[in-house]
Amino acid sequence: MQDILITGLATLDLVFKMDSLPVQNEKYRAETAMFSGGGNAGNASVAVARLGANSTIFSAVGCDEVGSFILGELKRENVNTEFVLKLENWQSSFSSVLVDIDGDRQIVNYRESLPEDAINSISNFPVYDAYLSDSRWSEAAIATLSLARKYKKPGVLDAEAPVSQHAVEIASHVAFSKQGLKHFTNKDDLMASLKVIENDYNSWACVTDGPNGVYFLEEGALHNLPTPRIKAEDTLGAGDVWHGAFAVCLAEGKSEREAIKFSNLAAAIKCTRFGGQSSIPTRREIDEFINSK
Repeated sequence: MQDILITGLATLDLVFKMDSLPVQNEKYRAETAMFSGGGNAGNASVAVARLGANSTIFSAVGCDEVGSFILGELKRENVNTEFVLKLENWQSSFSSVLVDIDGDRQIVNYRESLPEDAINSISNFPVYDAYLSDSRWSEAAIATLSLARKYKKPGVLDAEAPVSQHAVEIASHVAFSKQGLKHFTNKDDLMASLKVIENDYNSWACVTDGPNGVYFLEEGALHNLPTPRIKAEDTLGAGDVWHGAFAVCLAEGKSEREAIKFSNLAAAIKCTRFGGQSSIPTRREIDEFINSK
């Protein structure tokens, strides 16, 4: 069983399902609602655990009720939280999430900046089979990816703007959102942007583009692997599930193409149901879907 370290943001999500996203300054009533663990790293760590790997998260919470909820949800999903920082006089992160009838979402997140010395403990971490970091905690992303490079293990960066140039330089794999890549390269053309990453930073890179699938370079040509066609109920956390699945596949020795295909499927299945982290698929569910085709 592979051991994977996931670094970054863990939150409490207040998720509201609505017919449409609000556009007026008035009161609205949700069809249904729930509390869920969330955040890029939080969701990815749950995905890693549900896909059968040993999942360890490096994040931070405050010594408050929100922090207790976040840790409780992660532990319930068999995520190792021993390295999560519990900070005094620091407020845990939380988000208000609105999901419409087509599964599209709006997110308002609150998070405090972390003290500069918060990453010091990472130097004492054990060696993992793969490392994954979001871009929400830049110093920790750099420290995590540096460990991956030191131990010659896959180091995956979930690259949403703003993206640290140093993090891109040391990551073995960079998975940009479409917006993240444009912000980083200041180019509209996907192929030109990916060539910048390949040539100037010597990192393998791809672009995740929701229902349009994933774009990447192979032998100098732009390739696209589409996602399965689904009726989306809730896209919240789909990208996080994708990144978690991608890290698991690399840890298992799969090629980037194989990893993309599997990760596309994991994210698509997640989008077919409402429910925050509870809607993240297990390895068995993905295998059953593959075998049914």
